[in-house]
Amino acid sequence: MFGWLKGKRDTSPSYEEAKEIAKSDNVAARRDLAALTDLEPELLYFFATDKDPEVRKAVADNKAAPVQAKVVLCKDEDKAVRAKLASRIAELTPALDQDASSRASQMVIEVLEGLATDQLSEIRAILTEEIKHMESIPKHTVSRLARDMDATVSSPMLQFSPLLEDNELIEIISDSIQDDALTAIAKRKGLGEHVAHAVAETESGQAVQALLENNSAQLSDNTLTFISEKAVDHQNWHGPLVNRDELPEQAVKNIAEYVTTSLVNQMISKHNLPNDVVMDLRRTVFNRMNKVRSRYTEHFSNSRVLLAEENDEMRRRLENSLTELGFIDIRSVGDGETALRVFEAERTPVKLMICSDNLPDMEGQEILEEVRDLDEGLPFMLLSPKNDEASIMEAKRYGVNEYVLMPYSESDLIKRIENIYRKIAG
Repeated sequence: MFGWLKGKRDTSPSYEEAKEIAKSDNVAARRDLAALTDLEPELLYFFATDKDPEVRKAVADNKAAPVQAKVVLCKDEDKAVRAKLASRIAELTPALDQDASSRASQMVIEVLEGLATDQLSEIRAILTEEIKHMESIPKHTVSRLARDMDATVSSPMLQFSPLLEDNELIEIISDSIQDDALTAIAKRKGLGEHVAHAVAETESGQAVQALLENNSAQLSDNTLTFISEKAVDHQNWHGPLVNRDELPEQAVKNIAEYVTTSLVNQMISKHNLPNDVVMDLRRTVFNRMNKVRSRYTEHFSNSRVLLAEENDEMRRRLENSLTELGFIDIRSVGDGETALRVFEAERTPVKLMICSDNLPDMEGQEILEEVRDLDEGLPFMLLSPKNDEASIMEAKRYGVNEYVLMPYSESDLIKRIENIYRKIAG
């Protein structure tokens, strides 16, 4: 015993020695004794009412402490003791998987209820983090925590608890809960259609964004169309909405009325839309953005453009530039072989070809040669980083109409395209 009191605690004291230490005024010795997992249960229970909170916290942290001690500690006056107990609650819950009517289970439930109704939200929040995935927790405890007025308490339960059914979630949503709690529901894995629609109907900027970003959420066509009608005032919804795997046609048309050119072209690329719908979308964007009005706009709108560019970012940038110029029929590919295959299949409708000189399988001039064998008069614009006279002269020899140095400027691209159509218009 004297060794323990002097700080030498490499071995556990005997039962008689432990009782003497428990009665001593040495707080450090009592605390360290209360932390021993092989200490007799009655001593651990005794320490649960120790006058020093550090000793009681050691009991709360001790997985071997009897549940009777934990019942005492859940009402402890010191918040650090209750916080420690809440953080170790998972050590008690296996009793709930056995006989729910047993005395042990009832005492565990008493501890859970004590912590779930704690006056401090930080204690309740610790508890919810620990039990949010558990299926053995009493449903009334789960419901209480899920409806907590503090979102730091309710959110973990709302997002993760497997015990919350759709009907209850919809009821909770109808209670006008905070955005953070609503967002937690929106993030639930496999969120059902009816709950998803209830979230959407709140029109919460934060929660609906989370809903759209939740790829496991089941969003009906009706819900997506509803969101697309409301999204005009919520810019943070635009990207996630465009990136949903499936969009009904009406939602697609709604989206084109307010998102950026870039997002419209991203939507066109992601979704397998009929060509007439694609052209309508680009026409809508052009009429709305009205950034550039060329004297050849009518010619542009009646011209199919074949665009060949490997780099996704550059290809999207070119699509955006062409859309804002007034082109609505744009076929985009990422390699030379595909470009030639598309051209041969559709060379009559193609009125302009824009080709990068850095395709993975062919140089731009090779494609130009192939195109000229099929169509000597098709306007051909080559985008190239090669600024030497030999490369430029070689391209001109094969009949390039415009040779544009990369990186190009928006104004230069417009000027070059207008040069081509000025000659076409005569």
